[in-house]
Amino acid sequence: MNSQAAVKTLKAMLMEELKFDPNGFPIALSVQDGSVVMEGMVENVAIKKKALLLAMGIDDVQGVVDRLRVRPSVKMSDDEIRDHMMDALTEESALNGLDIKIEVRDGVVDLEGQVWSLSHKRLAGVLAWWIPGALDVINSIEVSPPEADSEGEISDAVRLALEKDRLVDAQSLKVSTEGYVVTLEGVTGSDAEREAAEEDAWFTWGVNNVVNRIIVDEASVHKLP
Repeated sequence: MNSQAAVKTLKAMLMEELKFDPNGFPIALSVQDGSVVMEGMVENVAIKKKALLLAMGIDDVQGVVDRLRVRPSVKMSDDEIRDHMMDALTEESALNGLDIKIEVRDGVVDLEGQVWSLSHKRLAGVLAWWIPGALDVINSIEVSPPEADSEGEISDAVRLALEKDRLVDAQSLKVSTEGYVVTLEGVTGSDAEREAAEEDAWFTWGVNNVVNRIIVDEASVHKLP
């Protein structure tokens, strides 16, 4: 497939499968040295991850250069974003004293350093995504000693994020993972809580898709059905 055909195919996939709005969120697409370059602003992390996966699935595409940014809910300077991240790491007891380095450039949070487990790495990434001014998070933290990833580990990391999220009643939710796809089940008291739980799953490093089966029942006491 030539460059022009690859770009045309990807544009069609974004429109058909993601119902992408090219006017509200224009994305520049190109092919360089066999890799698709995606650049622009998208509405949320879910759209960003889904768009990247679509690009990776195109025949003869050797790679994807990710320059997609997520629209921030609040405009913040790089220094403000870094201060928020520093505060988050300080307040999170599970990450106190770990070697996590923070660099913020043009709204993009780059995390480097070394932690003990994949759960620590994933939690640090979720904390970065929670910063309202963050446009993207690059999680380059290394795990030492190396740890094999697993579906159970991803589920545990998502559950940890839900437990840390003050907007979510984690005890009322169930998390399962299969093939890097996370499924959420249970009951929430509002649409906002349901959406927050799904966002936490998307924010978790390594998650490629989220199936949200959470039921909203404003009159219920939160508990698993």
